[in-house]
Amino acid sequence: MEKMEKTAEEIRLEAEQNIKNLAIETTKAEFEKMVKSFSEKYDTLETKSLSKEEFEKMEKQFKKDLAELSAHVKAFEQTEKGGRSEKSFNQNLADAIREHADAIKSFEKGSAPVNITLKTVGDMSIGANFPGATPFIQEVQQNLVWNPYNRVWLADILPQATSTANSIIYPKENGQEGAVAFWDKQGNKAQVDYDFTSATAFFKWLAGFVIVEREMLDDIDWLTGYLQQKLLIGLKTAENDFILNGTSDTNPALGLLTSATTYNGTFTNPVDKVIDAAFGQIPTETNDFYQPTNVILHPRNVVKIGLNKATGSGEYDLPQNSVAFAQGKLQIAGLDTVPTTSITAGNFLALDRNAVMFVRRMNPEIRMFEDATLAKQNKVMFRVEERVAQVIFNTDAIVSGTLTA
Repeated sequence: MEKMEKTAEEIRLEAEQNIKNLAIETTKAEFEKMVKSFSEKYDTLETKSLSKEEFEKMEKQFKKDLAELSAHVKAFEQTEKGGRSEKSFNQNLADAIREHADAIKSFEKGSAPVNITLKTVGDMSIGANFPGATPFIQEVQQNLVWNPYNRVWLADILPQATSTANSIIYPKENGQEGAVAFWDKQGNKAQVDYDFTSATAFFKWLAGFVIVEREMLDDIDWLTGYLQQKLLIGLKTAENDFILNGTSDTNPALGLLTSATTYNGTFTNPVDKVIDAAFGQIPTETNDFYQPTNVILHPRNVVKIGLNKATGSGEYDLPQNSVAFAQGKLQIAGLDTVPTTSITAGNFLALDRNAVMFVRRMNPEIRMFEDATLAKQNKVMFRVEERVAQVIFNTDAIVSGTLTA
């Protein structure tokens, strides 16, 4: 028997290497055409020095190897041309079981074992291998920011007093006649009289409550402190509204806005109107007795004035030495502004705080209750409240107006 120039093993290895190299640059159709051509070429080996028995044995083995090689090259081609597409371990195991389904079904005790080989192993990922990992990979923050910055409440800028009664009777200024003047030693000196009216300020309740299930308080350790802070802030917000708007019940409390004198100047620019109301109208109407101390604006108007732009150039253009806006605080002609949402946007209030007094009958109080009714339902109540009144001595020292012309 003559010996071939190349053995079948050498032919197979050479073909495998050539196919791998070509697979990177060729399409699937070109690859299948190349495999068919190779098979036809291999069939011609039958006419050569190999015996038919040897040839058939080699052909059977070669085609088996070629099929396996084709599958590998196809996967390699997809990886190189179609982008990397990895499967998870579970997906690869499922594919392998499906491929060996017949062998698994026909397996009998004592027969040869069924070997299942995974062709590829994918990279592990949370989505594919640990879909319920959220509780293990996320941090749980137990605290909420409930008081992120220091706030100025309206009651903080007003003179304060306390009382143990249910109302306050006080004298309210009601104008004057005459004025102090120069005396030239002739005749009588200038006579002045001051008018008063009797006014009454009744104490009013500001209050609110929240009911929480007991188990919620037990299971969320920060909830008690959070509720206390939120209730207190809610009380201070109601306090702002009380100071500005008063009440409309029996024996109503007077608010700053409901008691204020309307701006009577001629300016139309917002900043000019505020300055004129504060430094022009208040001293004029009170005979220089009161001087402005504060301006109350809606937060939107604070920002609008603080970010004023020139009409032509569009540059930020605050009136020099009249308006200053820094660190979120606005000053108009040296007056501190107090922002609050309790005043309607577009309105302003200029005042001398000494013409007002905020009186407390009971300081802010937070209490927790668990009465019989709540206990039957395993619930707890938090209540916040205070009892307050407001005294306004002179309405001419408080001026309200609109910022628009």
